[in-house]
Amino acid sequence: MSDGRLDSLKVEEPVEKYGKAVRIEKIRFFNYKFFHGEFDLPVNGENLLVYGENGSGKSSVYNALELLAEKSFTDFGKNKNIFAQDDEVLVEFGFNNGQELIISSDLEGMPDHVGFISGLSIFKPMLDYKKLLSVHYAPDVNQDRINLYYMFRKLLDNYPVEQEGQKTILAEIEDLTEYFKLLESILEKDFLKKINKYLESYFKADFNIEKFEYKTKIDKNTATATPVINLILYYKEYSIEKYHTFLNEARLSALAISIYMVAIKKLLDVLETDSLKILVLDDLLISLDMENRLKLLEILKNEFSEFQIFFFTHDKELYEIYKDKLNWKKYEFYLDDNDEIPGLILKQGRSEIERAKVFYAQKEYDACALLLRKGFEKTIKNYLTPKEQRNKNCEELNLAGLIERAISKTDSEAKTILQKLNSDRQHILNPLCHINTKNIHSEELKNAISDLEILKDLLR
Repeated sequence: MSDGRLDSLKVEEPVEKYGKAVRIEKIRFFNYKFFHGEFDLPVNGENLLVYGENGSGKSSVYNALELLAEKSFTDFGKNKNIFAQDDEVLVEFGFNNGQELIISSDLEGMPDHVGFISGLSIFKPMLDYKKLLSVHYAPDVNQDRINLYYMFRKLLDNYPVEQEGQKTILAEIEDLTEYFKLLESILEKDFLKKINKYLESYFKADFNIEKFEYKTKIDKNTATATPVINLILYYKEYSIEKYHTFLNEARLSALAISIYMVAIKKLLDVLETDSLKILVLDDLLISLDMENRLKLLEILKNEFSEFQIFFFTHDKELYEIYKDKLNWKKYEFYLDDNDEIPGLILKQGRSEIERAKVFYAQKEYDACALLLRKGFEKTIKNYLTPKEQRNKNCEELNLAGLIERAISKTDSEAKTILQKLNSDRQHILNPLCHINTKNIHSEELKNAISDLEILKDLLR
Protein backbone atom coordinates (compact mmCIF):
# COMPACT_ATOMS: atom_id res chain seq x y z
CA MET A 1 0.00 0.00 0.00
CA SER A 2 2.92 2.32 -0.53
CA ASP A 3 2.47 5.54 -2.45
CA GLY A 4 5.29 7.26 -4.32
CA ARG A 5 3.91 10.67 -3.37
CA LEU A 6 4.75 9.91 0.25
CA ASP A 7 8.51 9.82 -0.25
CA SER A 8 8.78 13.46 0.82
CA LEU A 9 6.53 13.06 3.86
CA LYS A 10 7.26 12.62 7.52
CA VAL A 11 4.41 11.06 9.47
CA GLU A 12 5.58 10.92 13.06
CA GLU A 13 6.22 14.60 13.83
CA PRO A 14 5.60 17.89 11.98
CA VAL A 15 8.72 19.35 10.47
CA GLU A 16 10.17 22.40 12.17
CA LYS A 17 11.15 24.04 8.90
CA TYR A 18 9.22 23.54 5.70
CA GLY A 19 10.89 23.26 2.36
CA LYS A 20 11.30 26.38 0.25
CA ALA A 21 7.94 27.83 -0.80
CA VAL A 22 7.53 27.81 -4.59
CA ARG A 23 5.24 30.46 -6.08
CA ILE A 24 3.31 30.93 -9.30
CA GLU A 25 4.67 33.60 -11.64
CA LYS A 26 2.17 33.43 -14.50
CA ILE A 27 -0.91 31.61 -15.74
CA ARG A 28 -1.64 31.35 -19.46
CA PHE A 29 -4.91 30.09 -20.93
CA PHE A 30 -5.56 28.69 -24.39
CA ASN A 31 -9.28 28.18 -25.08
CA TYR A 32 -9.86 27.13 -21.48
CA LYS A 33 -13.46 27.46 -20.25
CA PHE A 34 -14.33 31.19 -20.45
CA PHE A 35 -11.13 32.22 -22.24
CA HIS A 36 -11.32 32.02 -26.03
CA GLY A 37 -7.91 32.13 -27.68
CA GLU A 38 -4.84 33.04 -25.63
CA PHE A 39 -4.97 35.01 -22.39
CA ASP A 40 -2.10 35.79 -19.99
CA LEU A 41 -2.62 36.53 -16.30
CA PRO A 42 0.61 37.85 -14.73
CA VAL A 43 0.94 36.93 -11.05
CA ASN A 44 4.65 37.59 -10.45
CA GLY A 45 4.84 35.41 -7.36
CA GLU A 46 2.55 37.77 -5.42
CA ASN A 47 -0.69 37.25 -3.56
CA LEU A 48 -3.61 37.77 -5.96
CA LEU A 49 -6.91 39.52 -5.21
CA VAL A 50 -9.55 39.32 -7.96
CA TYR A 51 -12.92 41.00 -8.14
CA GLY A 52 -15.05 39.58 -10.93
CA GLU A 53 -18.58 40.33 -12.00
CA ASN A 54 -20.73 37.34 -12.95
CA GLY A 55 -19.68 35.59 -16.15
CA SER A 56 -16.34 37.41 -16.47
CA GLY A 57 -14.00 34.41 -16.10
CA LYS A 58 -13.22 34.54 -12.38
CA SER A 59 -14.39 30.97 -11.79
CA SER A 60 -12.29 29.74 -14.73
CA VAL A 61 -9.12 31.01 -13.04
CA TYR A 62 -10.18 29.33 -9.78
CA ASN A 63 -10.85 26.07 -11.65
CA ALA A 64 -7.43 26.27 -13.33
CA LEU A 65 -5.74 26.50 -9.93
CA GLU A 66 -7.75 23.45 -8.81
CA LEU A 67 -6.03 21.50 -11.61
CA LEU A 68 -2.77 21.70 -9.65
CA ALA A 69 -4.21 19.32 -7.05
CA GLU A 70 -5.28 16.73 -9.64
CA LYS A 71 -3.48 13.48 -10.45
CA SER A 72 -4.98 12.79 -13.89
CA PHE A 73 -6.06 14.98 -16.80
CA THR A 74 -7.79 12.48 -19.08
CA ASP A 75 -11.04 14.49 -19.07
CA PHE A 76 -9.31 17.84 -19.51
CA GLY A 77 -10.66 18.25 -23.06
CA LYS A 78 -14.12 18.88 -21.60
CA ASN A 79 -12.85 22.29 -20.48
CA LYS A 80 -12.52 23.60 -24.04
CA ASN A 81 -14.14 26.95 -24.75
CA ILE A 82 -17.36 26.39 -26.74
CA PHE A 83 -16.18 28.77 -29.48
CA ALA A 84 -12.79 27.08 -29.93
CA GLN A 85 -14.06 24.26 -32.21
CA ASP A 86 -11.01 22.22 -33.28
CA ASP A 87 -8.43 24.36 -31.49
CA GLU A 88 -6.40 22.92 -28.64
CA VAL A 89 -7.17 23.64 -24.97
CA LEU A 90 -4.22 24.28 -22.63
CA VAL A 91 -3.41 25.84 -19.28
CA GLU A 92 0.20 26.81 -18.68
CA PHE A 93 1.76 27.69 -15.32
CA GLY A 94 5.14 29.32 -14.79
CA PHE A 95 6.86 29.11 -11.38
CA ASN A 96 9.54 31.16 -9.66
CA ASN A 97 11.93 28.20 -9.61
CA GLY A 98 12.14 28.34 -13.41
CA GLN A 99 9.88 25.33 -14.04
CA GLU A 100 6.79 25.32 -16.24
CA LEU A 101 3.75 23.05 -16.39
CA ILE A 102 1.55 22.73 -19.48
CA ILE A 103 -1.73 20.91 -18.82
CA SER A 104 -3.51 19.40 -21.80
CA SER A 105 -5.71 16.38 -22.55
CA ASP A 106 -2.53 14.53 -23.60
CA LEU A 107 -1.09 14.81 -20.09
CA GLU A 108 -1.75 11.57 -18.23
CA GLY A 109 -0.42 12.59 -14.82
CA MET A 110 1.66 15.23 -13.09
CA PRO A 111 5.18 15.21 -14.68
CA ASP A 112 8.21 14.36 -12.55
CA HIS A 113 9.89 17.75 -13.12
CA VAL A 114 7.14 19.48 -11.09
CA GLY A 115 7.34 17.22 -8.06
CA PHE A 116 7.09 20.32 -5.88
CA ILE A 117 3.37 20.40 -6.82
CA SER A 118 2.61 16.89 -5.52
CA GLY A 119 1.87 18.13 -2.01
CA LEU A 120 -1.25 19.93 -3.24
CA SER A 121 -2.97 16.60 -3.82
CA ILE A 122 -2.52 15.96 -0.10
CA PHE A 123 -3.68 19.22 1.45
CA LYS A 124 -5.86 20.56 -1.41
CA PRO A 125 -5.85 24.21 -0.34
CA MET A 126 -8.85 25.25 -2.49
CA LEU A 127 -11.84 26.43 -0.55
CA ASP A 128 -15.17 27.87 -1.67
CA TYR A 129 -18.53 28.45 -0.08
CA LYS A 130 -19.89 25.09 -1.25
CA LYS A 131 -17.16 23.28 0.70
CA LEU A 132 -17.97 25.33 3.79
CA LEU A 133 -21.60 24.26 3.48
CA SER A 134 -20.63 20.60 3.89
CA VAL A 135 -19.91 21.33 7.57
CA HIS A 136 -23.42 22.49 8.38
CA TYR A 137 -25.84 22.11 5.47
CA ALA A 138 -28.54 19.45 5.65
CA PRO A 139 -30.73 18.93 2.53
CA ASP A 140 -33.55 17.87 4.85
CA VAL A 141 -34.33 20.76 7.22
CA ASN A 142 -35.66 18.26 9.74
CA GLN A 143 -32.50 16.16 9.68
CA ASP A 144 -31.53 15.30 13.21
CA ARG A 145 -27.76 15.65 13.03
CA ILE A 146 -25.13 16.38 10.38
CA ASN A 147 -22.94 13.44 9.36
CA LEU A 148 -19.42 14.83 8.82
CA TYR A 149 -17.89 11.48 7.84
CA TYR A 150 -17.94 12.10 4.09
CA MET A 151 -16.61 15.64 4.48
CA PHE A 152 -13.66 14.46 6.58
CA ARG A 153 -13.06 11.46 4.32
CA LYS A 154 -12.74 13.73 1.27
CA LEU A 155 -10.69 16.32 3.13
CA LEU A 156 -8.25 13.82 4.63
CA ASP A 157 -8.19 11.06 2.00
CA ASN A 158 -4.51 11.63 1.26
CA TYR A 159 -3.45 12.26 4.85
CA PRO A 160 -0.27 10.22 5.50
CA VAL A 161 -0.51 7.51 8.17
CA GLU A 162 1.34 4.38 9.17
CA GLN A 163 -0.09 0.87 9.12
CA GLU A 164 1.97 -2.09 10.22
CA GLY A 165 5.13 0.01 9.97
CA GLN A 166 4.46 1.10 6.36
CA LYS A 167 3.74 4.57 5.08
CA THR A 168 0.38 4.88 3.39
CA ILE A 169 -2.54 7.29 3.16
CA LEU A 170 -5.85 7.26 5.00
CA ALA A 171 -7.83 6.40 1.86
CA GLU A 172 -5.92 3.13 1.50
CA ILE A 173 -7.19 1.78 4.84
CA GLU A 174 -9.85 -0.79 3.93
CA ASP A 175 -10.82 -1.98 7.42
CA LEU A 176 -13.49 0.43 8.72
CA THR A 177 -12.58 -0.17 12.37
CA GLU A 178 -8.93 0.63 11.68
CA TYR A 179 -9.94 3.61 9.53
CA PHE A 180 -12.10 5.05 12.32
CA LYS A 181 -9.33 4.47 14.84
CA LEU A 182 -6.80 6.41 12.75
CA LEU A 183 -9.26 9.16 11.83
CA GLU A 184 -10.32 9.62 15.44
CA SER A 185 -6.67 9.87 16.48
CA ILE A 186 -6.02 12.56 13.83
CA LEU A 187 -9.07 14.64 14.76
CA GLU A 188 -8.66 14.38 18.51
CA LYS A 189 -4.89 14.82 18.63
CA ASP A 190 -4.23 17.29 15.83
CA PHE A 191 -7.46 19.13 15.05
CA LEU A 192 -9.85 19.62 17.96
CA LYS A 193 -7.82 22.01 20.16
CA LYS A 194 -6.58 24.01 17.18
CA ILE A 195 -10.09 24.47 15.75
CA ASN A 196 -11.31 25.76 19.11
CA LYS A 197 -8.29 28.07 19.30
CA TYR A 198 -9.19 29.58 15.91
CA LEU A 199 -12.80 30.06 17.03
CA GLU A 200 -11.70 31.79 20.21
CA SER A 201 -8.73 33.79 18.95
CA TYR A 202 -10.03 35.00 15.59
CA PHE A 203 -13.82 34.89 15.74
CA LYS A 204 -14.27 35.51 19.50
CA ALA A 205 -16.84 32.73 19.35
CA ASP A 206 -19.13 32.10 22.32
CA PHE A 207 -19.10 28.35 21.62
CA ASN A 208 -16.54 25.61 20.99
CA ILE A 209 -16.43 22.01 19.83
CA GLU A 210 -16.95 19.71 22.78
CA LYS A 211 -16.19 16.49 20.90
CA PHE A 212 -16.69 14.36 17.81
CA GLU A 213 -18.77 11.18 18.07
CA TYR A 214 -17.94 8.14 15.93
CA LYS A 215 -20.36 5.30 15.20
CA THR A 216 -21.78 3.05 12.51
CA LYS A 217 -25.51 3.07 11.72
CA ILE A 218 -27.40 0.29 9.99
CA ASP A 219 -29.85 1.44 7.33
CA LYS A 220 -33.15 -0.31 8.08
CA ASN A 221 -34.16 -0.43 4.41
CA THR A 222 -30.91 -1.61 2.85
CA ALA A 223 -29.26 -3.27 5.85
CA THR A 224 -25.99 -1.56 4.91
CA ALA A 225 -23.59 0.00 7.41
CA THR A 226 -23.07 3.75 7.21
CA PRO A 227 -20.11 5.41 8.99
CA VAL A 228 -21.16 8.48 11.01
CA ILE A 229 -19.20 11.33 12.59
CA ASN A 230 -21.29 13.81 14.56
CA LEU A 231 -20.08 17.07 16.05
CA ILE A 232 -21.25 18.27 19.46
CA LEU A 233 -20.83 21.91 20.48
CA TYR A 234 -20.49 23.36 23.95
CA TYR A 235 -22.44 26.57 24.57
CA LYS A 236 -22.94 28.16 28.00
CA GLU A 237 -22.75 24.85 29.86
CA TYR A 238 -25.01 23.11 27.35
CA SER A 239 -24.14 20.41 24.84
CA ILE A 240 -25.62 21.21 21.43
CA GLU A 241 -26.11 18.25 19.06
CA LYS A 242 -28.21 19.96 16.36
CA TYR A 243 -25.72 22.79 15.90
CA HIS A 244 -26.77 23.40 12.28
CA THR A 245 -30.19 24.61 13.49
CA PHE A 246 -28.89 26.34 16.63
CA LEU A 247 -26.11 28.59 15.31
CA ASN A 248 -26.75 31.53 13.00
CA GLU A 249 -25.15 31.61 9.56
CA ALA A 250 -22.20 33.80 10.58
CA ARG A 251 -21.29 31.43 13.42
CA LEU A 252 -21.67 28.41 11.14
CA SER A 253 -19.33 30.02 8.59
CA ALA A 254 -16.80 30.78 11.33
CA LEU A 255 -16.96 27.12 12.41
CA ALA A 256 -16.50 25.83 8.86
CA ILE A 257 -13.64 28.25 8.07
CA SER A 258 -11.85 27.24 11.29
CA ILE A 259 -12.15 23.51 10.48
CA TYR A 260 -10.83 23.89 6.94
CA MET A 261 -8.04 26.33 7.79
CA VAL A 262 -6.75 24.08 10.57
CA ALA A 263 -6.87 21.09 8.21
CA ILE A 264 -4.86 22.89 5.53
CA LYS A 265 -2.25 24.06 8.04
CA LYS A 266 -1.95 20.60 9.57
CA LEU A 267 -1.58 18.92 6.21
CA LEU A 268 1.16 21.40 5.33
CA ASP A 269 3.09 20.12 8.36
CA VAL A 270 3.77 16.82 6.59
CA LEU A 271 5.60 18.44 3.67
CA GLU A 272 9.38 18.39 3.92
CA THR A 273 10.61 19.20 0.41
CA ASP A 274 10.33 22.38 -1.65
CA SER A 275 6.62 22.78 -2.29
CA LEU A 276 4.11 24.97 -4.04
CA LYS A 277 2.28 26.53 -1.10
CA ILE A 278 -0.87 28.26 -2.28
CA LEU A 279 -4.20 29.01 -0.63
CA VAL A 280 -7.10 29.54 -3.03
CA LEU A 281 -10.29 31.09 -1.63
CA ASP A 282 -13.43 31.77 -3.65
CA ASP A 283 -16.34 33.80 -2.20
CA LEU A 284 -16.09 32.35 1.30
CA LEU A 285 -17.65 35.26 3.08
CA ILE A 286 -21.17 35.50 1.71
CA SER A 287 -22.77 35.12 5.14
CA LEU A 288 -20.19 36.91 7.31
CA ASP A 289 -20.62 40.49 8.47
CA MET A 290 -17.82 42.98 7.85
CA GLU A 291 -16.27 42.51 11.29
CA ASN A 292 -15.85 38.78 10.71
CA ARG A 293 -14.64 39.37 7.15
CA LEU A 294 -11.78 41.38 8.60
CA LYS A 295 -11.07 38.55 11.06
CA LEU A 296 -10.42 36.24 8.13
CA LEU A 297 -7.68 38.65 7.08
CA GLU A 298 -6.07 38.18 10.51
CA ILE A 299 -6.01 34.42 9.88
CA LEU A 300 -4.39 34.94 6.48
CA LYS A 301 -1.75 37.30 7.89
CA ASN A 302 -0.92 35.28 11.01
CA GLU A 303 -1.33 31.69 9.84
CA PHE A 304 -0.63 31.73 6.09
CA SER A 305 2.16 34.25 5.65
CA GLU A 306 4.31 31.60 3.90
CA PHE A 307 1.53 30.87 1.39
CA GLN A 308 0.78 32.57 -1.91
CA ILE A 309 -2.86 33.54 -1.44
CA PHE A 310 -5.41 33.73 -4.27
CA PHE A 311 -8.65 35.42 -3.20
CA PHE A 312 -11.64 35.66 -5.56
CA THR A 313 -14.83 37.59 -4.87
CA HIS A 314 -17.86 39.02 -6.66
CA ASP A 315 -18.39 41.49 -3.77
CA LYS A 316 -16.97 44.86 -4.86
CA GLU A 317 -17.27 46.35 -1.37
CA LEU A 318 -15.22 43.50 0.09
CA TYR A 319 -12.66 43.86 -2.72
CA GLU A 320 -12.24 47.59 -2.01
CA ILE A 321 -11.69 46.93 1.70
CA TYR A 322 -9.36 43.95 1.26
CA LYS A 323 -7.14 45.46 -1.40
CA ASP A 324 -5.37 47.78 1.05
CA LYS A 325 -5.22 45.29 3.92
CA LEU A 326 -2.68 42.87 2.44
CA ASN A 327 0.05 43.07 -0.18
CA TRP A 328 -1.71 41.86 -3.32
CA LYS A 329 -1.54 42.03 -7.07
CA LYS A 330 -5.05 43.28 -7.74
CA TYR A 331 -7.27 42.69 -10.77
CA GLU A 332 -10.85 43.51 -11.66
CA PHE A 333 -12.65 41.29 -14.20
CA TYR A 334 -15.47 42.72 -16.31
CA LEU A 335 -17.42 40.97 -19.05
CA ASP A 336 -16.91 42.32 -22.56
CA ASP A 337 -19.99 41.18 -24.47
CA ASN A 338 -19.81 43.71 -27.29
CA ASP A 339 -18.50 41.08 -29.70
CA GLU A 340 -20.07 37.81 -30.75
CA ILE A 341 -17.62 35.89 -28.55
CA PRO A 342 -17.60 37.12 -24.91
CA GLY A 343 -14.26 38.36 -23.65
CA LEU A 344 -12.62 39.82 -20.59
CA ILE A 345 -11.95 43.44 -19.74
CA LEU A 346 -9.05 43.27 -17.28
CA LYS A 347 -8.50 46.24 -15.03
CA GLN A 348 -5.52 46.36 -12.71
CA GLY A 349 -6.76 47.37 -9.29
CA ARG A 350 -4.45 50.28 -8.63
CA SER A 351 -4.98 52.39 -5.52
CA GLU A 352 -6.26 55.96 -5.59
CA ILE A 353 -2.74 57.18 -4.86
CA GLU A 354 -1.28 55.27 -7.81
CA ARG A 355 -3.97 56.60 -10.13
CA ALA A 356 -3.52 60.12 -8.72
CA LYS A 357 0.19 59.99 -9.60
CA VAL A 358 -0.69 59.21 -13.22
CA PHE A 359 -2.99 62.21 -13.46
CA TYR A 360 -0.41 64.39 -11.70
CA ALA A 361 2.21 63.45 -14.30
CA GLN A 362 -0.31 64.35 -17.04
CA LYS A 363 -1.00 67.70 -15.28
CA GLU A 364 -4.64 66.70 -14.83
CA TYR A 365 -4.67 68.28 -11.40
CA ASP A 366 -8.43 68.25 -10.84
CA ALA A 367 -8.59 64.47 -11.42
CA CYS A 368 -5.50 64.04 -9.24
CA ALA A 369 -7.15 66.00 -6.40
CA LEU A 370 -10.39 64.02 -6.65
CA LEU A 371 -8.55 60.70 -6.32
CA LEU A 372 -6.42 61.99 -3.44
CA ARG A 373 -9.56 63.07 -1.57
CA LYS A 374 -11.11 59.62 -2.13
CA GLY A 375 -7.89 57.93 -1.06
CA PHE A 376 -7.72 60.07 2.08
CA GLU A 377 -11.30 59.15 3.02
CA LYS A 378 -10.69 55.43 2.37
CA THR A 379 -7.51 55.48 4.47
CA ILE A 380 -9.43 57.02 7.38
CA LYS A 381 -12.29 54.51 7.09
CA ASN A 382 -9.87 51.59 6.95
CA TYR A 383 -8.27 52.89 10.15
CA LEU A 384 -11.45 53.49 12.16
CA THR A 385 -13.69 50.67 13.31
CA PRO A 386 -17.32 50.61 12.05
CA LYS A 387 -18.44 51.83 15.49
CA GLU A 388 -15.95 54.72 15.43
CA GLN A 389 -17.37 55.85 12.07
CA ARG A 390 -20.71 56.73 13.67
CA ASN A 391 -21.80 59.37 16.18
CA LYS A 392 -23.68 58.75 19.44
CA ASN A 393 -26.95 58.60 17.46
CA CYS A 394 -25.50 55.83 15.22
CA GLU A 395 -25.44 58.21 12.23
CA GLU A 396 -22.52 58.00 9.80
CA LEU A 397 -19.95 60.73 10.28
CA ASN A 398 -19.05 62.96 7.35
CA LEU A 399 -15.43 63.20 6.24
CA ALA A 400 -14.67 66.11 8.57
CA GLY A 401 -16.03 64.10 11.50
CA LEU A 402 -14.06 61.01 10.49
CA ILE A 403 -10.84 63.00 10.31
CA GLU A 404 -11.48 64.59 13.69
CA ARG A 405 -12.04 61.16 15.24
CA ALA A 406 -8.91 59.75 13.61
CA ILE A 407 -6.83 62.70 14.88
CA SER A 408 -8.09 62.12 18.43
CA LYS A 409 -7.12 58.43 18.15
CA THR A 410 -3.53 58.98 16.94
CA ASP A 411 -0.45 60.71 18.23
CA SER A 412 2.99 61.80 17.09
CA GLU A 413 3.77 61.69 13.36
CA ALA A 414 0.43 60.26 12.24
CA LYS A 415 -1.48 63.06 14.00
CA THR A 416 0.72 65.72 12.40
CA ILE A 417 0.20 64.30 8.90
CA LEU A 418 -3.56 63.92 9.48
CA GLN A 419 -3.79 67.58 10.44
CA LYS A 420 -1.74 68.64 7.42
CA LEU A 421 -3.82 66.53 5.00
CA ASN A 422 -7.01 67.92 6.53
CA SER A 423 -5.73 71.41 5.78
CA ASP A 424 -4.86 70.33 2.23
CA ARG A 425 -8.34 68.86 1.85
CA GLN A 426 -9.96 72.17 2.74
CA HIS A 427 -7.66 74.47 0.77
CA ILE A 428 -6.54 72.35 -2.21
CA LEU A 429 -8.43 69.11 -2.74
CA ASN A 430 -12.01 70.27 -2.18
CA PRO A 431 -11.70 73.37 -4.40
CA LEU A 432 -10.14 71.35 -7.22
CA CYS A 433 -13.13 68.98 -7.12
CA HIS A 434 -15.42 71.88 -8.05
CA ILE A 435 -15.48 74.65 -10.65
CA ASN A 436 -13.11 77.34 -9.40
CA THR A 437 -10.55 79.87 -10.56
CA LYS A 438 -8.00 79.16 -7.86
CA ASN A 439 -4.36 79.04 -8.91
CA ILE A 440 -2.96 75.51 -8.95
CA HIS A 441 0.28 74.92 -7.08
CA SER A 442 1.50 71.56 -8.27
CA GLU A 443 4.05 71.29 -5.48
CA GLU A 444 1.24 71.28 -2.90
CA LEU A 445 -0.43 68.35 -4.67
CA LYS A 446 2.89 66.53 -4.87
CA ASN A 447 3.39 66.95 -1.12
CA ALA A 448 -0.17 65.74 -0.45
CA ILE A 449 0.55 62.56 -2.43
CA SER A 450 3.69 61.94 -0.38
CA ASP A 451 1.93 62.64 2.92
CA LEU A 452 -0.94 60.28 2.09
CA GLU A 453 1.50 57.47 1.26
CA ILE A 454 3.26 57.96 4.60
CA LEU A 455 -0.07 58.10 6.47
CA LYS A 456 -1.27 54.80 4.91
CA ASP A 457 1.88 53.05 6.13
CA LEU A 458 1.61 54.56 9.63
CA LEU A 459 -2.07 53.69 10.09
CA ARG A 460 -1.67 50.20 8.63
